[in-house]
Amino acid sequence: MSETNLNEEYSVLKLNLKGHKKPITGISFDPNSKQFASSSEDNSIMVWNMLQNIRSYSFIGHSDIVTGIEYSPNGKLLASCSQDQTVRIWVPTIKGTSTDFRAHTSAIRALAFSPDSAKIITGANDKSIKLWNVARKQFLSSFLGHNNWIRSIQFSPDGQSIASCADDQTVRVWDVASGECVHVFRASKGSPTCVSMHKNANSLAVAMNSGSVRVYDVRAKKLQQHYVLHDDTTSVCWHPNANYLLSSGKDGKLIVLDVMEGRPLYTIGGHEGAVSCVKFDAEGDHFASGGADRHVM
Repeated sequence: MSETNLNEEYSVLKLNLKGHKKPITGISFDPNSKQFASSSEDNSIMVWNMLQNIRSYSFIGHSDIVTGIEYSPNGKLLASCSQDQTVRIWVPTIKGTSTDFRAHTSAIRALAFSPDSAKIITGANDKSIKLWNVARKQFLSSFLGHNNWIRSIQFSPDGQSIASCADDQTVRVWDVASGECVHVFRASKGSPTCVSMHKNANSLAVAMNSGSVRVYDVRAKKLQQHYVLHDDTTSVCWHPNANYLLSSGKDGKLIVLDVMEGRPLYTIGGHEGAVSCVKFDAEGDHFASGGADRHVM
């Protein structure tokens, strides 16, 4: 456990940002913590500059709902995916120039950069996960095994494995080099909506639409912890430096969990309606949430 402590000041609302015209679908912090980005059902992404009185820039390019967004670990690029079947790679400056490529034959639900920023993975309604070279926008390989829509994907911190979840009620762990599925975690109740891998590359947190958050031991291939927190859990995120988990739900709540003590620390309100996504910044000093109320907090 790190020295990070969550004091009473931790859960104070710093900013309530308005700009999107429809519900928020994703949030990502620049690794340098100078800006963050949000994606929305209004087909746009917005980049919020934290050093200039929260100046925001709206990036237009997708022709359908933007379902996910992520900064590259080196901070040089921003990637978004959409129901328009494309991935866009943006340069996160005022001009917001971008290039795009068609990645799937159906709506794309999730994407993630590799730790070295050189590759990107995408997951879609066509039940496939695909690996791409970012610079050349070149297809590298597929990961096949899910039999329903992909909801969330993430690289392990060492880049050697991928975790994914889908509407087939499974969470899968894949070996990147071979493309093989190395383990399947099956849910008996509900479907997984979001995966988050701890920096130790072993503890995998999963949000469930049944309202729970499950923590799996990847090496031992077993369930470690199980919490019932929400009516319908929409997102989960590990703290970058400590054993805390942040979750959101359709009940409008954010909950911070201490995984070492096995208990919730805070329940935070503020959004009107469902909260769709949560994310810590790189230092773990701030976290952001986006909701159906079109607000980023």
